[in-house]
Amino acid sequence: MILNSKRLIIRNFKDSDIESFLLYRNIPEVAKYQGWKLPYPREAAVQLVDEMRNIDSPQAGRWLQLMLELRDTHEVIGDIGIRLKREDPRQAVIGFTLAPAHWRKGYMTEAVVTILGFLFDVLNLHRVSADCDTENIASWRTLEKAGFRREAHFVENYPMGDFYASEYIYSMLQREWQAGKTPG
Repeated sequence: MILNSKRLIIRNFKDSDIESFLLYRNIPEVAKYQGWKLPYPREAAVQLVDEMRNIDSPQAGRWLQLMLELRDTHEVIGDIGIRLKREDPRQAVIGFTLAPAHWRKGYMTEAVVTILGFLFDVLNLHRVSADCDTENIASWRTLEKAGFRREAHFVENYPMGDFYASEYIYSMLQREWQAGKTPG
């Protein structure tokens, strides 16, 4: 699976991605709001690459992680995940991770918008949602820049080690995507 945007190639994982993937997954600032523990083990990276390399489209109930690669340099800078809901495959959840050297450059907003185009225009989905920690300002701002609306604020609803964190839920409907598109 390959999607292209102005500056990015969004594609399946390859064996050559393992070192870059491990590098940013093991940065404390990257892992802070994510579901994995540090250190992120090589075995987990190898297994994920193995599982994701040949999936050509999202499948109900299963995450599809795609690599973000810079078009100009072919540097791997992050990943984005899609999971079609098992109970309703016209609804999807997305999640994303970006290496800190590439923060605040608009790459993730570009990737999210590209994924939304694929999900709504190609797969004809009805709804796409995402959740993020309320303290993860960069993530919720990315979602808002991409056109998502905040639907919910859950207070101390999920365990993060010794405490409970709060999260925002964002979503977009296909009709909202269509209405927000600009010509050309």
